[in-house]
Amino acid sequence: MKTTLRGLSAAAILLAGCGGGGSGVVAVVDSWAPTTPPNAPSAAIYLEINNGTGQDDRLVSADIDRCDAIELHNTTIDDNRIMRMRLAEPETMVIPAGGSLVMEPAGLHVMCIGLDAPFREGETLQLSLALESGATLDVTTGVENR
Repeated sequence: MKTTLRGLSAAAILLAGCGGGGSGVVAVVDSWAPTTPPNAPSAAIYLEINNGTGQDDRLVSADIDRCDAIELHNTTIDDNRIMRMRLAEPETMVIPAGGSLVMEPAGLHVMCIGLDAPFREGETLQLSLALESGATLDVTTGVENR
């Protein structure tokens, strides 16, 4: 799966006129992916997306050329302390006006399924995020262990 990346600055320009307070843009302020073992079939990517506009937006999809498929997931722990991973419900992907969507371990994340190679410490990944508003955020994500 290959993606044509359009650049974060283009998304910032598109969103600059959206009104409301803050910076007037939706932007990724932090992103990272942990390293993976040599034969891992999948990997997680974590993000923080800030919304400086006056309108809610929503992350609807992601794309990266390093895997066969991408899904937006949510990890939950049930009453018996069993961890479960499921497709994220659309309402969990809202980036509130003036707020943030935080994707972190044991919670929301981008799941990269069918890796072409392991994620190695120090490399970078090119990720493209599609928002409900029609904007695309293109992100360079570092592979690191936090």
